[in-house]
Amino acid sequence: MSRSTSTTERSPSSDYEHLRRKRKERRGTVERATVRDAWIGEDEVVLRLGFEWTTETARLTYDLNDDRDVCQLEALAESQGFDFEQVGHLESTGLEVVYTGDRWVPTAHESYVEGRGSPVETFRTELRLLARELARSPAVLRGAVQRVRAMSLQQTIIAVVLFKKLVILTAVVIYLL
Repeated sequence: MSRSTSTTERSPSSDYEHLRRKRKERRGTVERATVRDAWIGEDEVVLRLGFEWTTETARLTYDLNDDRDVCQLEALAESQGFDFEQVGHLESTGLEVVYTGDRWVPTAHESYVEGRGSPVETFRTELRLLARELARSPAVLRGAVQRVRAMSLQQTIIAVVLFKKLVILTAVVIYLL
């Protein structure tokens, strides 16, 4: 038996919109959104997404000092046929977004989201991020330690399995040569 308590009265139209939004906001739901506006600041880029089924908007914020956010923004721009430098042109374009349980995320960078994307995509993404970090940071060891600390359990398991396979492959190649 469900119980309902209400302290405020809402109009029937806002009830309809609220219930419709709750139905759409389920983990894994894929919807079409439109970029209402794109703001490019000194250290961040903010995209505001609108949906045809609600008046509320979703906000995507990308930190330009974070490699992962830059990769996500790059993937998003490329999925719409733009270069990274043309992110401002995303305004009024349509995007496919997926609900992750707490926020809307463009499907263009699902491989960067915890629990989404295939293991191969996750590995490629992490490898690209690691290569970027190594290229930018002279303190390789410090960066490697920070990366390992930031890894989720799933990423750690994948990394261990791949490391073991590389060690076996190396041993086989050395044995054959």
